[in-house]
Amino acid sequence: MKFLKSKDKKWMDKKGYSKKIFFDGKDLNSPGTRLQKVKIKLKEKAKAHHHKKQTEIFYFLTDNGYWIINEKKFSFNVGDALVIEPLDEHTVVNDSKEDYVYLSFKFGYEEDDLYWS
Repeated sequence: MKFLKSKDKKWMDKKGYSKKIFFDGKDLNSPGTRLQKVKIKLKEKAKAHHHKKQTEIFYFLTDNGYWIINEKKFSFNVGDALVIEPLDEHTVVNDSKEDYVYLSFKFGYEEDDLYWS
C-alpha cells in the first residue's frame, strides 16, 4: 500500500501550468507511469503539444477550462475522463478567474517525449 497527502507535495511551475507529482514509475514499480495533479492558473494556457509515445488519461476536478484537441474545442465536466493518445495535439486553456484542476495518469512516460507545436 502507498498513501500520500496532497498538501505534502510541492507544486512545480512549468510553461503555462503547474503540477504535483503524486506517484512516478519508481513509486508504482512500473516504469513509464505517473500520477500527477495539474493546475492551469487563471488566464493561463498549456500551449499546443503532443507526445510520440505516451498515453495520458485525465480526470477533471473542476470544469472551468477547455481543451483544443487535434484542432477541435472540447469542454469537460467534473468527473469526466479523457484519453489523449500518442500524436494527439492538445492545448489546455483556462479563461476563467479560478484555477482549472485535473488529475493526469501517464503511461509510456518519458521525460523527453514532449513536442511543442
